Amino acid sequence: MRRAQAGFTMIELMTVMVIAGILLVMAAPAFNDLLQRRRLEGQANELAIDLGYAKSEAVARNRNVALFTGGGGTCYTIAAWTTGTGSCDCTTAFPSCTGGPVGLKTVTLTNAVTVTDGLTFDFEPVRGALQSSTTTTATVTLGSRNLAISVTGYGRVTPFNP
Repeated sequence: MRRAQAGFTMIELMTVMVIAGILLVMAAPAFNDLLQRRRLEGQANELAIDLGYAKSEAVARNRNVALFTGGGGTCYTIAAWTTGTGSCDCTTAFPSCTGGPVGLKTVTLTNAVTVTDGLTFDFEPVRGALQSSTTTTATVTLGSRNLAISVTGYGRVTPFNP
C-alpha cells in the first residue's frame, strides 16, 4: 500500500502565483492613488501646523511673524520681522532673508508637491491676526489633486478641499 504524499504539485503552485500576480496588478493603481493622497495630506497638514506656529511666534515674540511661499511653490520660510520691509528666499538651506525679517524655519516640499507661490501670511503680535485682515488661501497641489489651507483675517487656520 502506497502512502499519500503531502504537499502541492507544481501546477497548483503556479496557479496560485498567477492568481496572486493578477490581484497585485489590479491593486497597484489603487495603492499608488492612496500614496499620492497621503503625501498631499501630509504636506498640507505640515503647512497648516507651520501657519499656526507662525501665529504663535508672533504673539510670543511680540513682533510680526510671516510665512513666505516661494521657490516656484516648492518651499516656504517662516521669519520674524525686526525692522522695515524685506523678504526671504526659501531655496537656500537656511532662511536667507533681506531687509527686515530674520529667518526662523525653512521647509522644502517633497514628492512633487507644490504650494501657491508668492504668498505672504503676515501675523501681527497682539491677537495673532493677519496684518492684511483679509482671508488668504494657499493651495497645496500634487498632480491633479488639490488641498487648500485658508487663514482668516483673525488668524484662524482652516484646511479644506477646494
